[in-house]
Amino acid sequence: MGNIWHDFTKWLEDASNVVGKEAGDLTLKGRLKLEIFELNRKLREHYATLGMIAYDEFFVKKTENWHKRKKSMAVIRQIRAKIRALEKKEKAYKKVGKKSKTKKKR
Repeated sequence: MGNIWHDFTKWLEDASNVVGKEAGDLTLKGRLKLEIFELNRKLREHYATLGMIAYDEFFVKKTENWHKRKKSMAVIRQIRAKIRALEKKEKAYKKVGKKSKTKKKR
């Protein structure tokens, strides 16, 4: 009877470790997904801002080198930074949980 109890407690301990790991992975994935959503939203805002600047400078003011102006370059730098951050977050999102799934079962 003692052996069965030991096996049961060992199984219960292993199961709780797996559940805890999965819950942690889901929490991390949720947080990363929210950060990805926020970065995409900010990226859309920057694209809209750049579009307004381009329209105003090129069509309204007839400026030839609108894309070389400080205002345009600042928005372009922000867009590039958001794209880099977005790529990092998406890569981190894809990695969550992969380590535990690649381990061999006993």
